[in-house]
Amino acid sequence: MANLFSSYVAASALSSAYQLGLLDELSEKGEIPLRGHSGQRLDVNVLRSIYRTLHWAQVVEIKDSDLVIPGTRFEEAYAARGYFYWLVKGCGELFSIAPDVTHEDQRTGDFYHRDMRAVAMGSRHIGEEEVEKLFDKVLADVRLRKVADLGCGSGQRLIRIVGNHPQADGVGVDISNAAVQLATESVREAGLSDQISVLQGNVLALTALPDFADVDTITCVFMGHDFWPYESCVNTLRGLRNAFPAAERLFICDVVRTTELPGPDTTIFTLGFEAIHALMGDYLPTHDQWLEAFAEGGWECRAIHPTTTPPNGYLFELVPASAE
Repeated sequence: MANLFSSYVAASALSSAYQLGLLDELSEKGEIPLRGHSGQRLDVNVLRSIYRTLHWAQVVEIKDSDLVIPGTRFEEAYAARGYFYWLVKGCGELFSIAPDVTHEDQRTGDFYHRDMRAVAMGSRHIGEEEVEKLFDKVLADVRLRKVADLGCGSGQRLIRIVGNHPQADGVGVDISNAAVQLATESVREAGLSDQISVLQGNVLALTALPDFADVDTITCVFMGHDFWPYESCVNTLRGLRNAFPAAERLFICDVVRTTELPGPDTTIFTLGFEAIHALMGDYLPTHDQWLEAFAEGGWECRAIHPTTTPPNGYLFELVPASAE
């Protein structure tokens, strides 16, 4: 139980260290003073507490009481930083109020809050290792005119796709004001404001806007489960065909619900992902349920690519089904 308790504290410390830039600085420099951090005035006691907790987790090692170096688990933790930021900063409040929102009469309206900027940033890091490389591969030989990214988050996917396909334009859609602002900033910093626009909108109820008329490629990553339950998902998939009349392909990448009981081999992210969405009241489909919804929603699945980062993830390649 002591390890279980301390692991909760360590997850928080890892998330904090990422947001404060401590992990990046240690990765770049190889060692940093425990008392100092370039460019910021940080409380020494809090900083020491973060490092001591990460020392317990073997993410860092404190030497001579004042020098921090990477620990034996640093590389693994650095690669997984997106999971912890998503969990703690993005979704942590939900865990703290879980007993209060378990009663059905309390699960109405805006009964929970998530830090959507943190969710977007965490999701970006989660997808960088494998998912984005998959997109680069499947889109490499596709001649894109315009791509729409649904639930665009930080905007990095659109930036990279347009960077790889300089003849293409892009449009991002996200329901979160924070994500739209973050994506707009990212697009501006990349110098692509003339090619990429970012709109606030509900992907579940999109209409045929002028910005969508010439979109030939649609991407949707880590938000497809928001389409569900089944009837809503089918209606949303049909709605995408109406909102994007020129669409030739749709790529949906998402994590599916596991069906076995968790155990010693349960992968990172799985418990947190499924627990958070249960708390939010979101239905998570299985792999087979997705295939059923695609068929009824008017899309033909041409290829399926499983992912290990995130675990239980799949990239579905879809094309509009021919009218019967």
